[in-house]
Amino acid sequence: MSETPGGSDRESRFERSGISRRQFVRLSAATAGALTLPGNAVADTTSPKFSDLYEYVVTHVPEDYSIPTLVELSDTAGFRELAANGFDPVTTTSPTIAAYVSVTPADVDAVTSVDSVTALRYSPGSNPFWLLDHYPDGVFPAPDDSVDFIDFEQMVDGMRYLEGRNDDRMRFYSVGESPGHYNLFLDEAGPQNLWVAELTNDVHDDAAFAEKQKVVFTLSIHGDERSGAEAGTRFVEQLLAGDEPEVEALLDDVVLVFLYPNPDGWVARNQQYRVDTDGDGEPEHNSFRRVTATGVDPNRQYPTVGWIDSEHNPAEPNGTDLVDDEQGVDGDVPPRYTDTVPDALDIVEFLRGYDNVRIGSDLHGMFWSSDFIEGLIVNDQYDTDEFHDLYEWNRRTEHRVENALADELDAHRDRFRELNETYGNEWGFDGSALPTPEEAYDYGTILDTIGYTTSGTLISWMSQPRDQGGLDIQMMAHEMGWDNRVLDRIPFRPWLVDLQVTGYQEVIRETAQHAVRTVTGTIETGGETTAYVDTDALTRTSAALSFTDARTRTTTHHVTVGPAPERVTLDVPDTTRSVSVSLTASGLILARLRTPTGRVVQRYNAAAADSSEGSVEWTVQTPRAGEWTIDVKTVGGSKEAAVTVRESLVLTDADDAVTAPDPVDVLGYQQRPYSVSPLEYFPDYAAAISGPDQRATNDGRRRNERGNGNVVDDVTGMTVDDVGDGALFRGRSERRAVDNLVVNHARGASSDAYTAELDRFVEAGGTLVLTDRGVSLLAALENDLVDAIGDDDVTEIERFSVFLSERVGDHPLLADTRPIQRELWKPAPLGYPISTPGTAPLTVVEPAAFTAAGGTVAGYTNETGGSGRYVSAGSFTAGDGEIHVVGGLLPPAHQSSLHPFGMLDYTATFLGHTVLTNALGHRQLRYVDGELVATYGNLE
Repeated sequence: MSETPGGSDRESRFERSGISRRQFVRLSAATAGALTLPGNAVADTTSPKFSDLYEYVVTHVPEDYSIPTLVELSDTAGFRELAANGFDPVTTTSPTIAAYVSVTPADVDAVTSVDSVTALRYSPGSNPFWLLDHYPDGVFPAPDDSVDFIDFEQMVDGMRYLEGRNDDRMRFYSVGESPGHYNLFLDEAGPQNLWVAELTNDVHDDAAFAEKQKVVFTLSIHGDERSGAEAGTRFVEQLLAGDEPEVEALLDDVVLVFLYPNPDGWVARNQQYRVDTDGDGEPEHNSFRRVTATGVDPNRQYPTVGWIDSEHNPAEPNGTDLVDDEQGVDGDVPPRYTDTVPDALDIVEFLRGYDNVRIGSDLHGMFWSSDFIEGLIVNDQYDTDEFHDLYEWNRRTEHRVENALADELDAHRDRFRELNETYGNEWGFDGSALPTPEEAYDYGTILDTIGYTTSGTLISWMSQPRDQGGLDIQMMAHEMGWDNRVLDRIPFRPWLVDLQVTGYQEVIRETAQHAVRTVTGTIETGGETTAYVDTDALTRTSAALSFTDARTRTTTHHVTVGPAPERVTLDVPDTTRSVSVSLTASGLILARLRTPTGRVVQRYNAAAADSSEGSVEWTVQTPRAGEWTIDVKTVGGSKEAAVTVRESLVLTDADDAVTAPDPVDVLGYQQRPYSVSPLEYFPDYAAAISGPDQRATNDGRRRNERGNGNVVDDVTGMTVDDVGDGALFRGRSERRAVDNLVVNHARGASSDAYTAELDRFVEAGGTLVLTDRGVSLLAALENDLVDAIGDDDVTEIERFSVFLSERVGDHPLLADTRPIQRELWKPAPLGYPISTPGTAPLTVVEPAAFTAAGGTVAGYTNETGGSGRYVSAGSFTAGDGEIHVVGGLLPPAHQSSLHPFGMLDYTATFLGHTVLTNALGHRQLRYVDGELVATYGNLE
């Protein structure tokens, strides 16, 4: 559902009641019953000076709740009387005499007793007088001039006000509806509009609008992470006021899009939308909420490529057949989605309607971190140009944010320590162990930065190719520290919100600037050529899928936990293909997941120094049948917390793990056709090789090779048989036809002739790079470099993601990489579930054997849940020959889990890409608008 852009509708604010026009019209017919609605009234205070909504709030909030109150008066003498009664009013005389105070229900009588007080209204928001159209410090005042967080209705009202005064540059309208909390005050469902603000010059020139680059900012998709909405909303006003000349100068070419995707989590703080958080059927006071009114995390519900957790609700508006059959959300969308995630359906449909979407940022918040802001790079497939575009954007963002915040963070360091101690004291643990910001900004993959990864996120969907349902844009998530609900309520701290707004507005500025840059990445090889072993064994197609009938079973448990643990049991039948568990809590918890034998396979500590989120997601593939248990208690043991545990089981009739559950049975969507291979990485790599000197060298080399019956390109695919027949060499000579060879197929595809040729290649001075299952060939090779490594020294492990647990920072394979970079490739878009203990493959080497054979280690990876520590990256060099090991890179797709929206070919990270480039002896060059700005690697 949509509303067309409109003005501010000042006439519709009937007596400025503090509620919307629609709500007021309905209230006018229902006022008589409004005060007897469910909601556990806790006081009987009443006064003819109260608006109806104010009376409802006063009689339903806890006795210690501070009610934001707009007080209207007949004369200014009442200001002195309010002060004499112990209040500290914020006052105004324009456009009427009014004051703002924050009072508990017990204090209300002291306000109404002032003779000149004529009316009291419920007034949440940052501007105490926004209900009066009074903006002395701006529509959305700076944090230091604000009395609280920006309120949702205040945002809508203020944006309409700005639109009315800037209708040539701003359009503000609804693009759909949220599920909506039940409105206890009005005794009706309360869906909220999903609002978007578009800013550009000549905003109503549709033809020009379509041609411009779109820059999308999604603000506070989690309702208890306020910094995105606080920064973005204020930025809109600053831009329209002429205070952002750097970005304003772009508006002939760029459209800035600000989307508010989770109004439910925002309005949950308001008393008429109080929510049942512990499942007892009674609404409790609530703060901002992470989730929407249907209780789902809105950042897990998007139709992303690769593995989909059965617990998620991927919102595909094209419906069951994945084909856009009609305008808007198609009629064949299953009720599961229209009921649970109407907001995500509308957002996907809306954003797909844009042309020329260039770049975007999803502005989030987290608990504590040593980095005040972290940039999270999307789980997507990137070629060399895209990597360098993405990392240049982040490099410049880091520079901006550090310049803006480094000194400020140092100045507030004691305040951050006090905050951590406050959290610790409240929950009964040592808060001094928590980090304070050491850096203003750092960036890496989702796993690099916040220690876990997931599927179904908004940013992953937006970054996917158009032909796979996405927007095909450069997309980042940004995480703001100290911006999440740790205590029961989020207190408004002006100094902290000011830091957050300052930081995120620098992110917004740099993102807008980057939209008009041209960044390219090229690879220099020094004229050397590279081959890779080309095999159909790594190709995966949807045509080869074998589906088994499947069904799901979902159970929700509500428990209240305290110092003593509560145990939730999960009955897992022997037909279970997977079990997904999500935990959400109203406070800080400790949780453990145990198998039927009692073994702990997952742990969560919300107060750990590296914790960033207030929710938990665990998935187990092919779990052992029996009674699984989850033990939950609060951190420190000084408080209680309401915890919701949801378990979603996928049950199949097949007793093997090869066939995939039918996505129609589990998710209601048909399978999207695909054919993918990790070897597609190499044509993309070859496309980045450039440079006049290199082209001249290669052209001359190719002419020579044609005379010998060989044609050698910069990057050439060779089959196993080609290699076995001598294709690595020039005819019958011992001269190499290529300089480098990359192998990422399993040892099982080899033969004696093939491995003998690999040995001959290394002994002739060639560079052999073994990735993924290709590392298993180490045991079969007999050249002097690795002859000492045997079958028992090479093993295959599986992890929830493939990363270096430990880096050896000065190793040449890691040249020009950053300490935060650990992840080599991202599992979910290739179909690998992010599960316990894991399914992402990694072929590794025993450290003692590796070093005894003369190898130098670049990185280790630890075994999940065990004590094993293996070499996952390293090198063997002697003379001219080299063998490099990158144990987890370029694997084939995994097809036995749910993946209705298809697969990607490869998901190498920039770390994985750079390690491989370094292994080949190549160098990457980055150009911005034609100017060389950075190099990566050491070209020999």
